[in-house]
Amino acid sequence: FLRQRSNHTVIVKEFSTDDGDPYYPVLNQRNRELHRKFQLLAEKEEKRRNVHFVGRLANFKYFDMDAAIANALSVFERCEEIDSLSDLTT
Repeated sequence: FLRQRSNHTVIVKEFSTDDGDPYYPVLNQRNRELHRKFQLLAEKEEKRRNVHFVGRLANFKYFDMDAAIANALSVFERCEEIDSLSDLTT
């Protein structure tokens, strides 16, 4: 995973299913409009409550598992940078 080094083994499994709602975006006009509304709401929540949305549905695109993990780690790193900067100003 992204040139990380660990003394431990990391195992990730993903199990797909055809039951329930799909866990990937269906690219049509209706869903694009819904995604835009959710995106605006998510931006407000991120600012108001320090909540962060990541992954397939948050980005409205399909990710392989390694890319989904990379996306989550990238958001985490940005959050840490922001926290570090705020520590400098307090």
